[in-house]
Amino acid sequence: MGLPACPGGQQLDGEPLVAGMSTSGIKEVLESNYGQIVECLSPEADRVLEEAKCILSKEELDLIMSKRTNVEKVSILLNKLMTKDNETCKKFFETLIIRIQDDIFPMRLENLFVAAGDHEVLSSRELSESNSSGATNSEVELDATDKPQTGRKRKATKVANQKSTKVKRVRKAPFTESQEVDMSFQAGEEYLNLPAISDFAEDYKSLMVKCVSEKYEANMAKEDQMKQVIIDQTFRTLTMKDGNVAKLKERIDASRDDVLSSPGLEENQDTVANLTEFLSKKHVSNCRVHILLGKAGTGKTKLMHKVCYEWAQGTLSQFQYVFLFEFRQLNLINKSIDLKSMLFDLYLQPQRNSHAVFRFIIGNPEKILILFDGFDEFAGKASVLTAPVSNDPMAPLSVGQLFSSLYNGKLLPGCTILITSRPKDVLSLPLDVVGQVGEVSGFNQSKIEEYARRFFRDSKQNHQAICHLQKNRKILNMCYIPAMCWIVFLCLERLLAPCTAEPKLPHTMTQFYIKMLTVFLSKGTTSKRARANTETRLLNKHREDIYGLCELAIKGLQESKSVFYLRDLLSEKIVDFASLYGFLTTFEVKTIDQNQENGHAFIHLTLQEFLAALYQMIDNTISDQVLKRTFSLKSKWTSKNDLRNEFTAAIHVFLSGLASKGCKQFLSTLANKNEAWVQMKQKAILQNLQRLATTNLTGPKIIELCHCVYETQDCDLAQEVAAQLKSKFELRNFRLTPADMTVLTFVINSGASCISLDIGGCAMDLECVAILGTCKNIEVLVFKSRKYADRFAGTLSEIIPKVSSLKKLILTSCNISVMGIIHLASALKICHHLEEINLQDNELGDAGITVLVDVLPEMGSLRKIELGDNNITVDGILRIANTINTCSNILDIHVSDGGNVATIRFFSSSTSNPINRSLSPSMEREGSHETLLRKLSLVSCRLAAQHVHALGEILQRCPLLGCLDLSGNELKDHGLRRLVDILQDCHIFKLINLSNNSISEDGVLCLASVLKKCPWMSAVEVSLKHDQTVLLKFSEQNKDTEVRDELNPQPMVFKLSGTGDSKIMPAPLKKLSLTNCCFQLKHLKELGCSLENCNDLAELDLSNNALGDGGIEMFVKLLPKLQVSRLINISNNFISLAGVLCLAGCLNRVRNIMEVEVSLGKSGKGLIKFHGKCRVNEFQESALSFETQYGKQDISVPKKIRLEDCETDVATMGNLCLILEQCSGLTELDLSNNALSDDVITELLNHLPNLRDLKILTITDNIISPEAILLLANSLNICENVLKVEVSLEGNGKKPDPLPSQILSLKECNLDKRSVESLFKILKHSKDLTELDLSCNLLGDEGVQYLRDSLPKLQVLKVIDVSNNRISPAGVLYLVESLYTCSNVTEVEVSLASPGRSLIKFARRCEKKVCSVKECKFKERELSKLFSIIEQCTHLTELNLTRNMMGDEGLRSLVEVVTNLKDLKELNLQRNGISLAAMESLLEACMACPKALTVRFEEQWITGEDAANLTQCICTHLNVADIGVKKNTVSVRLVDDSWRLAGDDSTRIDPGAQHPSLQSISLYECGIEAPQLLRLAPIIKQCSDLVELHLFRNKIGNKGAEILAAILPVFQRLKKLSLEAIDIDSQGMVTLAASLCKCRDIKEINLSQNELGEEGATELGKILPRLEQLKKINFSGISTAAGLVGTNRLVTGLSNCTILEEINLDSLTLSDSGAQLLADRMLKMARLKKLNLRSNSIGWKGAAHLASGLKSCPAIVEIDLWGNTIEDVGVMKLADVLPVMKHLKILNLTQNNITATGGERLAQALKQCPSVEEIHLSTNKIGDQTVKKLSEALPKLPCLKTLNLHSTELTSDGGEILAQHLALCSSIEVISLPENHFGNKGVMELAMALQKMTSLKTLDLRLNRFDDRVAAELTAGLVCCPSIEEVILSWNDIGDEGAVRLADALPRMQCLKKLDLEGNKITAAGAEKLAASLLQCSFVEVIRLWKNKISKDREHSLQEQDSRLNFLSV
Repeated sequence: MGLPACPGGQQLDGEPLVAGMSTSGIKEVLESNYGQIVECLSPEADRVLEEAKCILSKEELDLIMSKRTNVEKVSILLNKLMTKDNETCKKFFETLIIRIQDDIFPMRLENLFVAAGDHEVLSSRELSESNSSGATNSEVELDATDKPQTGRKRKATKVANQKSTKVKRVRKAPFTESQEVDMSFQAGEEYLNLPAISDFAEDYKSLMVKCVSEKYEANMAKEDQMKQVIIDQTFRTLTMKDGNVAKLKERIDASRDDVLSSPGLEENQDTVANLTEFLSKKHVSNCRVHILLGKAGTGKTKLMHKVCYEWAQGTLSQFQYVFLFEFRQLNLINKSIDLKSMLFDLYLQPQRNSHAVFRFIIGNPEKILILFDGFDEFAGKASVLTAPVSNDPMAPLSVGQLFSSLYNGKLLPGCTILITSRPKDVLSLPLDVVGQVGEVSGFNQSKIEEYARRFFRDSKQNHQAICHLQKNRKILNMCYIPAMCWIVFLCLERLLAPCTAEPKLPHTMTQFYIKMLTVFLSKGTTSKRARANTETRLLNKHREDIYGLCELAIKGLQESKSVFYLRDLLSEKIVDFASLYGFLTTFEVKTIDQNQENGHAFIHLTLQEFLAALYQMIDNTISDQVLKRTFSLKSKWTSKNDLRNEFTAAIHVFLSGLASKGCKQFLSTLANKNEAWVQMKQKAILQNLQRLATTNLTGPKIIELCHCVYETQDCDLAQEVAAQLKSKFELRNFRLTPADMTVLTFVINSGASCISLDIGGCAMDLECVAILGTCKNIEVLVFKSRKYADRFAGTLSEIIPKVSSLKKLILTSCNISVMGIIHLASALKICHHLEEINLQDNELGDAGITVLVDVLPEMGSLRKIELGDNNITVDGILRIANTINTCSNILDIHVSDGGNVATIRFFSSSTSNPINRSLSPSMEREGSHETLLRKLSLVSCRLAAQHVHALGEILQRCPLLGCLDLSGNELKDHGLRRLVDILQDCHIFKLINLSNNSISEDGVLCLASVLKKCPWMSAVEVSLKHDQTVLLKFSEQNKDTEVRDELNPQPMVFKLSGTGDSKIMPAPLKKLSLTNCCFQLKHLKELGCSLENCNDLAELDLSNNALGDGGIEMFVKLLPKLQVSRLINISNNFISLAGVLCLAGCLNRVRNIMEVEVSLGKSGKGLIKFHGKCRVNEFQESALSFETQYGKQDISVPKKIRLEDCETDVATMGNLCLILEQCSGLTELDLSNNALSDDVITELLNHLPNLRDLKILTITDNIISPEAILLLANSLNICENVLKVEVSLEGNGKKPDPLPSQILSLKECNLDKRSVESLFKILKHSKDLTELDLSCNLLGDEGVQYLRDSLPKLQVLKVIDVSNNRISPAGVLYLVESLYTCSNVTEVEVSLASPGRSLIKFARRCEKKVCSVKECKFKERELSKLFSIIEQCTHLTELNLTRNMMGDEGLRSLVEVVTNLKDLKELNLQRNGISLAAMESLLEACMACPKALTVRFEEQWITGEDAANLTQCICTHLNVADIGVKKNTVSVRLVDDSWRLAGDDSTRIDPGAQHPSLQSISLYECGIEAPQLLRLAPIIKQCSDLVELHLFRNKIGNKGAEILAAILPVFQRLKKLSLEAIDIDSQGMVTLAASLCKCRDIKEINLSQNELGEEGATELGKILPRLEQLKKINFSGISTAAGLVGTNRLVTGLSNCTILEEINLDSLTLSDSGAQLLADRMLKMARLKKLNLRSNSIGWKGAAHLASGLKSCPAIVEIDLWGNTIEDVGVMKLADVLPVMKHLKILNLTQNNITATGGERLAQALKQCPSVEEIHLSTNKIGDQTVKKLSEALPKLPCLKTLNLHSTELTSDGGEILAQHLALCSSIEVISLPENHFGNKGVMELAMALQKMTSLKTLDLRLNRFDDRVAAELTAGLVCCPSIEEVILSWNDIGDEGAVRLADALPRMQCLKKLDLEGNKITAAGAEKLAASLLQCSFVEVIRLWKNKISKDREHSLQEQDSRLNFLSV
């Protein structure tokens, strides 16, 4: 804003310019007149350079000539001249003056050059006289020679002043002048009397000082009188953001809105500064642009005035001039101006010689300070980044271009620029040129109190005001803004006036502004009578004026204006009114033409926003619907060009405030409307807030929503919003203010349940932390920021004891050191409610860890604490480990990665018995019946041999240690021996992990001897390959102690004590695994000595060593001494056929060997399996079973030998058979995959009769001739003991268990017709042949014909499979003919489409005959023959002709056949290209011959209008009982005419009814809409006996609902009504409800997937009590805006529905109150079977109510509470009532915030629910503890089919226990375990368990961190699951090895449909193996391989090879 011109001025006296000039003076002249000399020489640059060649070097000339413009060339030339000696310079200029035209220089310059050359001393007077006569000529010369020069690029050149007592000079940087400047600018005294410039500059400075001082001192007095915040910095804080310039954009982006708060915790490097310090800071080299940020009203503008004032007082002496420009002033300039006009015309005009002053400014830019105030108000800010810039000070530019040129240093380079702005707007500026950033922070609480003391004269008023602010933090937060503080105090002064009654002080911003409005309106009235005026009277009096002011406010917001001029105002009356009452401030603005214009602005931007919001609430033209549509929360993510958002920051908050109940009368008065009109608008706002709470809000929008809810002061709304936001309080990485925390606390405290509050990374000050202390409903509190530090920890320690609901505290990456943890520790020990603490990634160090662990014994409720990444050493790690002794309730300690991970978990009070340290271990064992084992894990912690002693002391004092994990350390052999020495003194019960400790082979042998030294050690597992594995396992019931842990069934032995008391003691079996240890023959003897007396060794694993044949021979000799009871694994030990024969001999040497399995192929398998000698009962059971199956024989152990990949010759086969002949009990011989020749097979068959006990001979994967195949088939006849012969050339698996009947499988044996003829001659003699598999051969049509003819002669009992035998439709006809040629054939099933299927099934008693012929592409002749064949099958009961494209003609032929098939019950004609007319003909034919028949059609045209036509057609037939249309499929059930003869009253026909038989109409997703329904309605209406009506997923809408409402009352017998997803809203529900109340007998209602609404919920709630027969209701997935009220009304309506069996209220948002209502009604629902309350915001309180209700529902079968938050308390309440639910089958508690505490109680309760079939506990943090308990329950759940533990934090330990118990669940069908941490160990155990899961169909192991190392075992387990259909192994680390294993196993998994391997590490090689395997697996539908290591090109080629390979994401 410009300053007024001061009157008068001083004349500047002339001073001597040059005295004693010498040759040295030539450079002085050059320096002083640099710019003008450049201008003069530039036009003649070529000639000047020609003259300069003699004095410049070549390099200098090249540099000059490289420049493009003449100005640049001359400038470089002059600079080079300055480096020459004075004489050279003088001669150069003399030459120029002489040789070049005489007018090159103005006269003044020539005189100066001459004077310099002649050594003359000239005074200014003399120079003036010498030029007076030539003044005119000089002026003419100037006009002719001075050309305008533009576009020049210059920087200020600083030249050192040469001091002289006689000369006073002014140094100026070179610049460019313009020809258009006034002549006096360059003529006369200004050129010749140079000291005058300095005098003019001083004169202008004096004028500026005087004007600034006078004006601002007057303003200060005025402000003080008005009690405003005065200019002095007493109440204002200026903060310098040191080092934050580079992060300014990031900080602003992180801010929630367009303001910055007071200095936050993260700003610990910021410094508080005064103005002088801020402007004098020199830490940035060349950047002279500074920015001051601050929210609106903090006093940025006043601070700019303060800058001017302090400069005038001499404080900022480094600046000659200070110019202040306000952008609100610059916005008025709409024409181009130059820099001079901007400086002088808009600020202060010099009284004389402005050109001299301007020259000074141009020449001394470093002495200039330019202030730009209010950049946020700049109209052109959006174009600053792109505006063109100029370095010409005289060029006319727009205001935006001038600002950009100054900002970027093009104009006045080197000057200092200070810009003020609101933070968001500076993003429009290029921040890379910013030197410093400051923040005007406004008030803090102490300054508010100080300002109050100055404001209020009355101390009582002062006290009242401060007390009110302290009680009301929202108003206090407003006072942090100085301008707002003044307004607040002004209002409080009025409200607290002595003559007024007890004031009702405002509590919200909206209430405050309403009060402010009335206070301002009553300003000036001092009489008691005037003060007694009510608010209503004032509002009525000024209604029109207020409306006009509101209209102005909203107009400004719409146009993004906060400053108004007369042309913007609606009327002068408004200005007068607003100015009179103080709503508008008025200011003067100086325009470019020196005129003054008045501007107006609201006293604060928030007042404008309040009035704009008020306008929307009182204006008649803005309806409630418009408000609903336009109301939204402010978004942080806005474009910087979106100016409107900047001016609407709080309007939504004020709208919310005005929607409160308290504003109803206020709005009614101003709008001059009744309160009902106002309430409609208010309701629209409140409904929007409810709706927004259900949407996916970002953190900033959550805070905005809380502000809005707070403004309403509506506790019910706050409670509902809190319930909706319960899981959404994640406020990440933006700035939080105390105001934000206040409103957040209000909403959280209003909620009915506790929440998780995550404010990680949010900037805030300590006051925000303090506010959290008032929050009572926080359960989880999360902080994360490295800038919080110890100061934050100190404040936090004061508030966390106050938050009694707090259970989990997360303080990660908070930079807390030992000082901070001291404060926290003192607070934590009194926080008895805390259950979990996370202090990861801080700076605690060993000292801090010590402080913290010392308080752990006092924290009884603590469940978990995380201390990783805290810069701790080994000493700190051992200090953590020692807490297992000092803290009695520790469950496990896990430290890894050198302390970067450190977690301590504790027992819950409900699951543990405290350990009494005063008892001895033996006394403790006697007194404790249930004690949990503990775990100590110190992984990769740099532990070495020297630490073993300290570790040993910890271990020896620790009782009941279950697991010790020391893997990844540096113990080596020495440390290992030390540890082994102390093992006997340690109480370790389960496992020691010493993997990856650099152990050598000597250490391995040491470990082998541990089994004998430690009698309770159960297993030693060692592998030295790659990552070392060293595990020492102990028996689970150790040292006579009863330990509650995962319990595996163990064999028991009875011991008799000396007193005669018998005790059952476990007899632990041991396992020794020494794999990949490079053992050779020389090691066996020592190993044998170590194990010789180990009588209880169960398993010995020596795989992957180097024993060779010699080692195997010695090992076989050692076998009788080893006494191994289960398994010996010697795989991959480099053996040959000699070793194989040696192993085969084991069957004779050791009696209890059960199986020998050897492979010399890639797998290298070598297994010896035993009947365990201590499993006597199991063996006897097996022997009994054997005897039952095969007759009473010699009771020797059934034995089996399996040899794979052993290329055997005749001699070897003979030797093998001789060995086997001596083996009694050999029942099974498997020679698969051995490349047996015909001679070898002949040799085998020669010995076969001598193998008297042999029952099964298997030879698959061998290339065998047809002759040999027939010989093998004949073995069924020649060897009477053989029950099964399986032959396959390529291998397709076999049945897992032998059957007593005979099976012959000759699959893929290349058999043709001739082979079959020979085969059948053999099979004629087989009397007990059950199954014959001839699939995948070459029979062809002729072979099938021969088969048909031979069938009567074969005695096959069950099935013949001839699939994939290259048959044509003719061959199909042969197969169909067998239905009447062979009396035993009961079914023929044929499909020629891939994968192909051709089966003939037999039965001794043919109760039904089935013909299924699909996709056979018959021609017309073949089709006719098929029909003739079918016609001969007179007893056919089912005919399936799907996808044969018979068309209408074919159907007409079929009609005649169907009518003659009297026994036909089902006819399937899908996808046959049949028209509506043809279908109608078939139905008419069936009507003519009535019978019970179901007909099915499927055609693409059956949808929409056609579906309606078809339905209408079907309804015309009287014998139709059911009509079903599902998508494109129609099912019609016809009945015979027996109903006509029925005499019972219940079936009597109503004479008026046309369709007495129609019982059910079902139209499912078939495109029926309201018009089609309207057409069907008359026909449907005549079906008065209709029992079921279903209209699933047809968009009939509200019109359809009206049609239904009209016809529903007709159906008096209606029992079932399903209207799922029919696109009706609340109004449609109301319509239906009115009609439903007349269907009194209805039993099932399904209204799911529609919109309910409050009205719909209310109406349904009214009619439900009348439907007393109701058994099932389904309102799931209903979208509702009714909230708690509507939901509660609906639930209340269930009061009379006492026989309900199913309740489906999925996603209805019941909350705890609704759950309580439902539970009260469930007390009468004794028949309730199913309860579905998914996603209903039910907390633990609601769950407790439901549990009490479920007590009265003993018949309950299914409970589904997925997606609620019942937590541990809720699940424990449910667990208490589970034992009464003896029929419970399905329990779904997925995603309910359940932890181990609740999970264990639930698992315990499930033991008493024997009928449970499905358990779903996914997405709960139940962990291993719960799974261990659940595993104990599994054997007691014989019906369990589905177990879903998706993402439940299971580890390998839990997985191992779970797998062991799952093996006992024979009925399990679905196991879902994704997103856990099973690892190889857990998956390995599960793979072993799979071998017993014969019913398993689905296995899901996604994201379980296992790799190829378990691939062999996993695939082996899967092969043993004969029913497996889906295997999901995605997102693990499976590579090619695993893919190959799976590929090999696929052919043997006959039921598999889907294999998911996405997200693994499979390459093209592995994928190729899978593709090759698919050729043998027609049953597999898809293998998913997305996101593996396969190139796109290879993926494409593989998918072309087999389309079942899926490389897509879906």
